[in-house]
Amino acid sequence: MIIMLASDTCRSIMRNQPVSLLSRLQQWSAASDEIVISSITYAELVAAALLTGEQERHMHLVEAFCARLDVIVPWDSAAVDAYTSLQRQLMGEQRVLNMNDVMIAAHAISLDAMLLSSNERGFGGLTDLNLQLWHEAEA
Repeated sequence: MIIMLASDTCRSIMRNQPVSLLSRLQQWSAASDEIVISSITYAELVAAALLTGEQERHMHLVEAFCARLDVIVPWDSAAVDAYTSLQRQLMGEQRVLNMNDVMIAAHAISLDAMLLSSNERGFGGLTDLNLQLWHEAEA
């Protein structure tokens, strides 16, 4: 199985290192599941690091975090197709969501990956998305 981490999950891991989440990620990894992020998530993490007063330190944290992942998945035509379909659905429902969240959800859908996030508002109810909600309160 592919487990794609959403941006909020990545930030939580880097900031708080929640034991229960890290343990679960280790279990998935030991079971040969792939732990990945979308290139969209990577862009969000880099942009956030560059907007801080401590760019070098934050970029080092992002780089160290990403080095532990199986892969940063490139945005490809399958992701674009899934995004187009998902965006059409949302427009038909007159729902407006954060564009990056929709792109990340579409990327997960295109890979048949499970998306791990605590952002139920941004990802909840999206057709075909295998969403696993995680909250720090569970730690």
